[in-house]
Amino acid sequence: MKQFSSNFPAISASVSCMDLLHLENQIKEIEESDISFFHYDVVDGRFNQCFILGDTLLEQMSKATKLPIEVHLAVYNPEEYIERFAKAGADYITVQYESLTDPKRTFDMIRSFGCQPGICYKSTTAPQDDFVEIAKDVSWILKLTVNPGFSGQKIQSQSIEHIKEMKSLLFNAGLSTPIQADGNVNLETIPSLASAGASIFTGGTSGLFLKDNSIAVNVRDMLKKASENYHW
Repeated sequence: MKQFSSNFPAISASVSCMDLLHLENQIKEIEESDISFFHYDVVDGRFNQCFILGDTLLEQMSKATKLPIEVHLAVYNPEEYIERFAKAGADYITVQYESLTDPKRTFDMIRSFGCQPGICYKSTTAPQDDFVEIAKDVSWILKLTVNPGFSGQKIQSQSIEHIKEMKSLLFNAGLSTPIQADGNVNLETIPSLASAGASIFTGGTSGLFLKDNSIAVNVRDMLKKASENYHW
């Protein structure tokens, strides 16, 4: 698998927000920037009322990039999809906390197919009593700041409070597990997200793929803003 090895803060690129008609060209542009990995959303039409991306595109994309790919399974019964997406080229597989009955078993299954696990919390889900134990067993915590699957949404304020709570729990437990913020991440929202404790930022339509500047310039500006406001 391709390893994520970056200093923090870091930026991931949301594939669902990329120009899918010219994906190969945009992959090259991203690889020439300071983006650390791709964030690949998979929605099953039940977890949220839409469908995004799939295993066929992932198989082609994984062959075309040197960067790691995180597959975010915003699905129910994620165990049914893990093998398929691992074999299609995922390096990291992030599953929804709300969909799990036995997190350790699911994480072990992800590792058995050569990937590293991550955990995702919906924008409305606060960290629960098992948060610290789960955080010990994953590469990072993905915190949605909007509902998964639809671009153009405004950040939800309670999700920032959840990031603060998560970061405090991690700090008190002596853990360095990074928190990734996903949804309406841009120069206006990064200060609040970084101050709350996020150190990975998923870039999409409102921050990374702005047409007035190149991707490289947008990444540079996002990283600068994150560095100025991350004080953990």
